[in-house]
Amino acid sequence: MTEKRVDDGLMMNDGQQNRSERPGLAARLISEARKIVSFGLIGAVNGVVNYAVTVGLTLFVLARFGLATDDVALGVAKAAGWAVAVTNSYLLNTMITFAAESGRRLSWRTYGKFVASGTLGLTVEVLSFLVAVRYLPLTLAAIVPIGFAFVANFAMTRFVVFPNR
Repeated sequence: MTEKRVDDGLMMNDGQQNRSERPGLAARLISEARKIVSFGLIGAVNGVVNYAVTVGLTLFVLARFGLATDDVALGVAKAAGWAVAVTNSYLLNTMITFAAESGRRLSWRTYGKFVASGTLGLTVEVLSFLVAVRYLPLTLAAIVPIGFAFVANFAMTRFVVFPNR
């Protein structure tokens, strides 16, 4: 053990020194709450981005080529909307929500993990919708999965994509 001298003249070993420098439980909970709110706000922004790209491509590209009712073309427009939104989400969450964990550095490896976690969130949302719609009216069944997907997305992003350093 290495001895460290502190201002009041007492000696502390490394374990004691490190514990005293860690933030308390309340500070950590507040920090995580801020991350959850930031993650949610960025998610809301990207819901609008997804919608805008999907509708924009459908109205301004597919409709001009007579493909606005073609299932494959609509699927491609929807996938493009999701891809733009998930990429924007990665950029914003790296630079804002998880800036401390990411060092504000973008990487293909982290982006791949982020996309995979988003895909897992989408899977959770679809599966929970299929269960909820059996027991709840459609109007509620469509809302419930959003909460499950949010929890899955945040947990995966926080603990797998951007774990503490």
